Amino acid sequence: MRIIAIFLTLALTSATALAQQSVPPPPQPAVDAPANAEVLKLLRSGVSERVVLHVISATPGKFDTSPDALIALKQAGVSEVELSAILTQGAAPTNPPAAGAPNTNGPTLEVTMKFIQDKLSEVGTVNFAGYIHDSASNQDGVQKLSSTTSNVVANSGACSLTYHRLVFNGGRKEHNEDVLINLRDVKSIAVLPDEQDWQEYLVKTGDTTKTVKDVPDIYVLNIKLPKGVDHSIRIYEQEMADRIAKAMVHAVELCGGGSNNQQEPF
Repeated sequence: MRIIAIFLTLALTSATALAQQSVPPPPQPAVDAPANAEVLKLLRSGVSERVVLHVISATPGKFDTSPDALIALKQAGVSEVELSAILTQGAAPTNPPAAGAPNTNGPTLEVTMKFIQDKLSEVGTVNFAGYIHDSASNQDGVQKLSSTTSNVVANSGACSLTYHRLVFNGGRKEHNEDVLINLRDVKSIAVLPDEQDWQEYLVKTGDTTKTVKDVPDIYVLNIKLPKGVDHSIRIYEQEMADRIAKAMVHAVELCGGGSNNQQEPF
């Protein structure tokens, strides 16, 4: 997933009322758009614009971008950059694989699954450091992490993906588990910077005063399943992460979990 910031200038104009006419009250935020209310909640809590933008980027197609709603957000203190991000996300359709008939276009399921298995097996161990700044205490910290993906098996007959996940945080074993993913159950597949993945997790857990910077840049292949379950595979190269994600979307479709035609090779 690539996030492109589009900076727009929102011109708000008002007609001059006659002296005898009363000035109408300012419009209120749309009650039918929880995403708008979430942005206002974050704004009132005093979190940084960077955190608000991370939340907006993770909420595609759920904003009310009507003129009245945008005016209400502007009057509540939402910045021009945040409004631009809301406009972009509000107009974007959500793209999780939808249930449908298997897709017979493009590479076969066997070829696709072999590609996924081979490329994920090449990921191996990813080492990086996460530099964390806490705006509330004005303190900085660093976490040294190591994430290993191994024993990858992409089974075309069962439409399943299995692998072993091993994560060390500062020398301490944080995760050591076998992962099983039924491709028919996959709701969405996305590639995003690991920093954004961290930031969304921090916001979700209420830790809104911290920001994260990775060294080197790391990307996350994020696979979402029902009931809020998701699996993340860390990868050094964005291009490789994008190719694997594209292949996985195609595999989901071939297994009967997608409806979009995928004709290009990955």
